[in-house]
Amino acid sequence: GPSAVPGALTGGLLGALHGETALPPAWVAELEGRQTILELADDFAMEMTQGPALHSPVGASPGWLARYPR
Repeated sequence: GPSAVPGALTGGLLGALHGETALPPAWVAELEGRQTILELADDFAMEMTQGPALHSPVGASPGWLARYPR
């Protein structure tokens, strides 16, 4: 049946809860786009915990603005 979307959502939620260390290392090593996924996950965590500091006119991070222009 149409299980791709529920599977992706479940995997995303479990990954957010347990992190990549909960997966077998062989699976993680073969993950296509792993570096991009890790960067996005790290950026999301920064946004959720340090959002105002990342966007203030005085303290905006140059790297952050390069990746996510206003």
